[in-house]
Amino acid sequence: WLESAKILYTNATGVQVLTDFITDLSDNTHIEASTLIIGVGPQSDGAPAHNAILHLVEEYSATQVAELDSDVLFDMSTERPQVLLDESSQRKIEWPQASFWYLEKKNMGSKLRDSIPDVGTSNILFFTSPEPQFHWKRIADAIIKVTDRLEISTVILLSSFDGPVPYHQESPILVTSTAAESDSENPAHDLAQNIATRVSGNFTLPRYQGGATFTMALGTLLRDAGLQITTINAIAPFYVQEHGSPHAIDGLIGAFDALYGVETNRAEIKQEKEELEARLEDARTNDSTFDTFITALESQYVAWQENFVATEESELSTEDIIADVEALFEPEDTSNT
Repeated sequence: WLESAKILYTNATGVQVLTDFITDLSDNTHIEASTLIIGVGPQSDGAPAHNAILHLVEEYSATQVAELDSDVLFDMSTERPQVLLDESSQRKIEWPQASFWYLEKKNMGSKLRDSIPDVGTSNILFFTSPEPQFHWKRIADAIIKVTDRLEISTVILLSSFDGPVPYHQESPILVTSTAAESDSENPAHDLAQNIATRVSGNFTLPRYQGGATFTMALGTLLRDAGLQITTINAIAPFYVQEHGSPHAIDGLIGAFDALYGVETNRAEIKQEKEELEARLEDARTNDSTFDTFITALESQYVAWQENFVATEESELSTEDIIADVEALFEPEDTSNT
């Protein structure tokens, strides 16, 4: 269904590989999706959004329908391909992929929700990739062409970032709309607020300014093309340098489940979380400094949530937590006693 003016080859699995971003949907009769869900993330944080979609793809047997040529998207010395051994112990290379996947609602069972227009009742198109180093605008153009041909107007971006979250808490979910605050009549606001309600998340408008991730840039480019964009963010503990962040992955899949009314198998992810939390409990038992830090963080957690939703300034709250920890180690002033 997806072809390019410059298709170089079809790979061994029969998936069309695009070597140019001038795309055309020549035969989309079997693709009927109302929502595009995108999960892209940098390798440095384990790409929870990317891994969350790969988990959904595997659990619900989604079909890979197109792949952008990784040679032109990635710096392979940064986003390294993986070396694997097949059943015959022959070495093979698994290249980073930027792929579209098609998930039919029948694969998810019969409990799909239907109260949010254009979300939760129809088939889903996924796009997922490690964060590319090159051609961000051309990738956005390709995605826009796909949504135009398939008449998709709703895009949900999955994302994650670090915050002062206690490791035994579920990852908080923050839902944002890319529409301007002054554009109060924009239906994108209503969509994002409805999604936030459904997934038990907080709704806010983005206030961050600074270096952009690919997801931030992509959301803006897609919004400027007339698409309704909602971002579902999972917030993970900033002090846990765990590849893949099982907290964030679990949070994003949990949001997907709440949105679509399904129960995705997350046994492996929950086991990773439990093992990580057990190691952190041990560290807390054996390291009084770490225990004091977590205690201070827990005391700040509710206030941080309220502050963050209002200001989206997690760094200031983190500094407050560290200040509290330092204060706990200072000797008490007994001069007046």
